[in-house]
Amino acid sequence: MSNNSPDLQGADSPPALYTEEDARTAISALALTNNQDAEAVTDSQGEAVDDNTLLFAPLTQSEVDNCAFSSWYPNFSRVTFKSEIIRPLDAEFVKYLLSDGVFVPGQKRMEYHGELEEFGSSNGSDWSDSDDGGDVVEDISSTTAEISRRIEILGGSAFPRTTWSAPTDADWASTTSTLECKTPQDVYWLLKASTKIAKDLLNERYPALASVEPELVLRKWANLHPSMVFRCFVRNNSLIGISQVDVQFHKFLSEMSADIEQKLQKFFAAHASKFPSESYCYDVYVARTVDRVLVMDFEPWSYSVDSCLFEWRELCTTAQFLGLRLFPEGVNPLGHFSAKYSSSRFPIEMTADAYHASVATMIERMKSEQP
Repeated sequence: MSNNSPDLQGADSPPALYTEEDARTAISALALTNNQDAEAVTDSQGEAVDDNTLLFAPLTQSEVDNCAFSSWYPNFSRVTFKSEIIRPLDAEFVKYLLSDGVFVPGQKRMEYHGELEEFGSSNGSDWSDSDDGGDVVEDISSTTAEISRRIEILGGSAFPRTTWSAPTDADWASTTSTLECKTPQDVYWLLKASTKIAKDLLNERYPALASVEPELVLRKWANLHPSMVFRCFVRNNSLIGISQVDVQFHKFLSEMSADIEQKLQKFFAAHASKFPSESYCYDVYVARTVDRVLVMDFEPWSYSVDSCLFEWRELCTTAQFLGLRLFPEGVNPLGHFSAKYSSSRFPIEMTADAYHASVATMIERMKSEQP
C-alpha cells in the first residue's frame, strides 16, 4: 500500500478498529514525557534539543504560507465558516495592538502606584486614572468602522483571528468566556489580551522565515460543541490519524466513533486532500445534527502543533492509518494536560490551587482579626 497516495484512506477504506487502550497508552507516554526529564539529545552542533524535533525537516516558506488564512480560505470557503478578511491593516491599528496594556482606545485605564498586597486594605488612594489611550494611537476610527461593517455582514456576531492564530488564550478576558464579538470593542479586548496574536503581528511564530503582511479575520460566530472538534494529521498526502481535541471523555463519541471516522475519511478524500502541502494538520468540526464537516484551520507539519492524543513519534514513523483516537473513560485530564488549563485558559492566579490557597489564607486572617 503506497504511503504517498492522496486517497490512502478514502471513502472506500474500512475504518480502523478503535480501542481505548490505544489512547490510554498514548496518554501515558505523553504524561511520561511531560513529567520526567528526557534523555539528553544533541544536534550536529552539540546543542541539547528535544529528540522529537529531530523527526521534522525545517519548515519551508511555502508550507507556512499555505496555512495563512487568506491563502487557504478561498479554496475551502464552501466547507468552512463564512469569514471576512481585513487587509492590509492600518499601521496605527497594528501599533495599538502591540502597545502595552489591555485597553480600548479612548477608555481610561487604572494604574496602581502602591505596593501590592495579597489582600489589600487600601481605600483606593494608591490608584489613579490614566487617559493615555489616545496617546498610544492617533486614530483607528476607520478600522473600527470597517470591523463594525464586517460584523454586520456576518449576522451581528463574529470571532476574530489573525494570519495564523485565534486569541484562544484570551477568552478569560471576555465577559462570556468565549470568542464571540458583537462590537469592535469586543474584538479589541480579545486581540489585546492575546499573546498568540502579538506573536503573529511580530512574526515570532515562524521567526526563521520571511514575514507576511498581517491580516485581521472575522469569522461568523456559531455555538460549537468542543466535543465535536477533531484534529487530522496528513503525512505525505495520506491521512494517518484523527484525534479528539477536547480532553474529556464523552460516552456518545465512542458510540458514534465509526460514523465519525468514516465521515472524516470521506471529507479528506473529497476536500482536505486538495490542500497544497504534502504534510499538514487541520482541525474540523463535525455537526451532530447535520451530516456536515467544516474546516476550522490548517497548520503546518510541525512539532509546535499539539499532537493531541497521539505522540509525534508515532505520527512521523507509522506506515499505516492510526484511526480515530478518543479520550478514554477514567483518565483525569488535569493530571495529564494541566498545562493547557493553567497557561492558555486562565492567568495563573486564577487556577484552582491558587484560588483555594488564597481563600484559606483569607479565612485565617479573618479569624485572627476577630476580637
